[in-house]
Amino acid sequence: VLSDSDSDEYDGSSPLIGSERSGLPNSKAGSSSSFDNGHATNSPLSSRGMFGQQSFSAMSSAEMSLLAMPSHQSNESFLKAYEVVLILDDRDTFGPRSRRKVVDNIRSQFNIPVEVKHLPVGDALWIARHKELDTDYVLDFIVERKNVEDLLGSIKDNRYKDQKLRLKKCGLRKLIYLVEGDVNTVDGSESVKTACFTTEVLGGFDVQRTTGYADTEKKYGHLTGSIIDYYSRNFSAGADTSRLCLTYDEFVKRCSDLEKVTMSDIFAVQLMQVPQVTEEAALAVTSLYPTLLSLAKACDQ
Repeated sequence: VLSDSDSDEYDGSSPLIGSERSGLPNSKAGSSSSFDNGHATNSPLSSRGMFGQQSFSAMSSAEMSLLAMPSHQSNESFLKAYEVVLILDDRDTFGPRSRRKVVDNIRSQFNIPVEVKHLPVGDALWIARHKELDTDYVLDFIVERKNVEDLLGSIKDNRYKDQKLRLKKCGLRKLIYLVEGDVNTVDGSESVKTACFTTEVLGGFDVQRTTGYADTEKKYGHLTGSIIDYYSRNFSAGADTSRLCLTYDEFVKRCSDLEKVTMSDIFAVQLMQVPQVTEEAALAVTSLYPTLLSLAKACDQ
């Protein structure tokens, strides 16, 4: 959860990705944010603590290798080989602002390429497009964007658990849950605050907040700058040890397979009805016991 100070333009002067737990930008090194009357407040934490900031230089090679890397040729730098493109879902809306206006604003303010596609999951992600081969690789970051009213509605009808489960299964490691608007403006604000807390602390998502549409545009720009910075710094070292990014077509195919509901999926959703059982916990159980029957048999042994 970030403070309003994160709306300042990213100047590229320092890495923003480096949070040990989430690997995503925080506004200030060595600080964290929490809900306070619906707004974010900063409190100092050590680099090893919850939401703590950890610099690139302090990250071990094992930690860096967790992120997938696009295809890599020897002695090839990331920025010479690839262009990072922000992809927005064509169903995502920005209130009275036209999608074209939003795209133009992000392009002009941050000087980054932005495209609109029909995404199979999430509201935004990033691709690395090879400048010579024109191959698109999906980078290891994805955003689910919710305004506070929509988030409250999805909590009430339980959609938000299903949506988070789909994000968990899409194969991308850095999952960003972007909450837009003032939590205190909706009835049931405590439910929204609790959902944000559990989504981050228990679910393993990076929950980030914006004040509105304009702030969300800036957030997308900041995140893009951070992602470019991360891959620029770690591409050569991590490409030989990391997972390989899926191409965009492979990613779409993987997500389309998620539409096929299995008995294991149904069991996972059932498990998440139990208080304190998160998407991550449910998936851990179903990876060992894909059905209720298999779990019952194991308990009987």
